[in-house]
Amino acid sequence: MANDFPLSTTSLHDGRKGFTSNQRLRTAQAKAREYYTRYHGASPDAKRLNGRPLIPIRIFGDNQFVAMIDYRAATRVHVARLADSANARRSIILNLACMKGHLVKDECVSKYRPPQVPKDPDLTQSPLYDKKNKYALTGVLNDDTGAYGYTSRSATRPFVNKGAEHFRNTLQSKKGLTFKQCTETLESLLDQDRALGEEAQFAAGQAILNFRQVYASEAHWGNAEKVVMKTLAEHGFLSLAETEKLDASLMFEDPHKNKLKRNTSLVGPWLHKLDTRLQERLSGYHPAVIEDLNRGEIEDMKNLPLTHFKLNEKGNGFEDCSGLGDSFTCANAVACINHARLMSGQQCLSKEEVIVIIACLNAVYDDTSSIRHTLHAGCTIEDADKFYSDVCHKAAEEHYGGRNLRSLDTRRY
Repeated sequence: MANDFPLSTTSLHDGRKGFTSNQRLRTAQAKAREYYTRYHGASPDAKRLNGRPLIPIRIFGDNQFVAMIDYRAATRVHVARLADSANARRSIILNLACMKGHLVKDECVSKYRPPQVPKDPDLTQSPLYDKKNKYALTGVLNDDTGAYGYTSRSATRPFVNKGAEHFRNTLQSKKGLTFKQCTETLESLLDQDRALGEEAQFAAGQAILNFRQVYASEAHWGNAEKVVMKTLAEHGFLSLAETEKLDASLMFEDPHKNKLKRNTSLVGPWLHKLDTRLQERLSGYHPAVIEDLNRGEIEDMKNLPLTHFKLNEKGNGFEDCSGLGDSFTCANAVACINHARLMSGQQCLSKEEVIVIIACLNAVYDDTSSIRHTLHAGCTIEDADKFYSDVCHKAAEEHYGGRNLRSLDTRRY
């Protein structure tokens, strides 16, 4: 039971720290790809007769899935296929050129009057282009936990605070990636394919998240929320009301929200505080240790949950939960891309192009927060909720339809 818990995508006996490795999810995704292919290769009648799960109780992902791992694997594959096209590839290529600052036009800068403009808009000439930032480990496999990123909290590994110095050293290690490295990897993959496959989507997600830190630095275009998003709003390209809704949904800014429905950890902050106090005591309350354990750069670590699930908004099912503000991070990232496009004489991302960005960000975040928290990348709250519902319905049909068809094939032989 501990290895196949329906609310989890991890297992107790994972060969790592217990409930941290991605292996169970990766296995499920491989099966989901098979189901997707089999379903779309079937006749219309076969699809109609086999598109529902045999088990009637569905409480995950807009109440379309039997288990969390089905929801996570099926939606990951569905959205990845939506973005696997030549048009998506062209969109990413254009975005990348704008992101690097190679297409910035003086007349566009004059037209939109951003309050902050870098001395050289070509970010490839900036020292930050090849410098590791806080997203350097995003999408990077952690050999210790078997998951992506710096660390993972679990029931068997509840204490994760190793101090700011350890965090910085790990970011700056050989495993940490710079925006330049992410860009070069992405460009290489784009050269190898005429569409935008899963590997390229993953690389694009890493590049976009690292780009955000470079583009919105004080040395370049300014803070993403206070400067970049404000500029977009002033020219009608972003709704501040929508942004405030999203901002208010963050787990640490909405005290009136039911705790079971928040994208946060109920016990994470308590465990983090306990861990920190125990280490301080063991050090004899050494000032340097106390300072290292309490630095602001690692404060978000307290929100890492033991388990990645929460109640949905209606309270009648479950969704995934990362414990972090992924929705707002994704919205910031897309705002930076749109800002870069406008400064380059391009239009903002279309709805179809936003779906491509969602797929890329979801590829990187898929082991912690999945599609629900990347949806608000460039959509209104209402559009994002509708898209989420559509994705869940279609992905469930593909997943269970493909699986049921496999069962029929097995019985024939």
